[in-house]
Amino acid sequence: MLDPFGREAQELIRREFGDLLVLLEKIPGSVSLGEALSLVRWMLESKEPPEELLTVDSLDELMDLFRFYALLGALAFSPYGLEVEFVREATSKLYRARIERKRSLEESLLKVKPAEGIPERDRKILERAMDRSLPEEEREKLRLKYRIPLSEFIGLWEGSLKDVYIRGGYAYLRWNDVLKLWEMAFERRFDRAVSLLSDVRDELPEFYERLAGELEKLAGEYFKERLEKLGKVGTKPLRFELFPPCVKEALKGVPAGMRNYAITVLLTSFLSYARLCPNPPRKDVRIKDCVSDLRVVEEEILPVIIEAGNRCKPPLFEDQPHEIKNIWYHLGFGLTDKPTLEDSGNSTWYFPPNCDKIRANAPQLCKPDKHCRGIKNPLTYYLRRLAREEKSGENQGGDNGG
Repeated sequence: MLDPFGREAQELIRREFGDLLVLLEKIPGSVSLGEALSLVRWMLESKEPPEELLTVDSLDELMDLFRFYALLGALAFSPYGLEVEFVREATSKLYRARIERKRSLEESLLKVKPAEGIPERDRKILERAMDRSLPEEEREKLRLKYRIPLSEFIGLWEGSLKDVYIRGGYAYLRWNDVLKLWEMAFERRFDRAVSLLSDVRDELPEFYERLAGELEKLAGEYFKERLEKLGKVGTKPLRFELFPPCVKEALKGVPAGMRNYAITVLLTSFLSYARLCPNPPRKDVRIKDCVSDLRVVEEEILPVIIEAGNRCKPPLFEDQPHEIKNIWYHLGFGLTDKPTLEDSGNSTWYFPPNCDKIRANAPQLCKPDKHCRGIKNPLTYYLRRLAREEKSGENQGGDNGG
């Protein structure tokens, strides 16, 4: 299977199983933990996928699809952890390598077509056809291979449109550019699938929870140096500059009518999970499961919430002083203004609302930026940007010998 999110794969799932949940119910009887892990375990030993994973016989395509979706099911139990980054990176590299070997994107999730309809004069200029000194290898890199509808292209492309040949409602792309575009599309579809499955993880067989435990071990080993150097995400100070736009809007203060949702619902849940437990092991997690001292809440999280509330018009906590108790209630301590750590669990520690709920309840907060593409929850936005910053920092450190 060249692309587990591609048209051929999705048609196979519909034809054989009807929907994804039925497929996930069938997988544990057909795939072992080791078989599923084989799609990603190679990352611990090699930078490139092994030969045995690059060629899949047509008779084994369904089993190959089982292994990939088994990993997605497992990630439903760890939707914000390093396991997601580990599996996303491994499978993206694997399926890209398969696509490169076949030199075709016809079966992929991208709606691409052969690059037809380019005037000959334009093609000669763009492909430098008259430059006789250009080696054939370089000529091949310059050839426009595919075209993609501009409406789909714009939603994925992060570069300048000046670098792209556009004609008749299509963007025309060279092979390397279309591969990068595929990677973007794959990663977004991957994250969306994990987010959707996390909402139904209680319905999944126990097999996936066990697989999640094995993925946690592999990801911990793969990211060992990063964890030792940077510490786990849950122990680091908040990076306000990496917050999603909706949270930044809430921090500015909001008018009456939006205050309770922006401050008590969104800001309280986002700040607490982002700081204390970005990768909750289960839905009923409590703050006392994540920290042993309430000072981090009282000194780092609560002051930010109160400051944002005071910026509201009128100031939330002057207008509604009892709302402090409601903050603690949403943090899981019950309706109190003097909690102890042992009170954790007296109420539900509310998880950040998904983007669609924010748009429905407080549309003024939703001002998407380029990083919002493919994101379904503000916590995902923050953790993805945080991971990219850390990875970028590691690469720069490596370049400098650090």
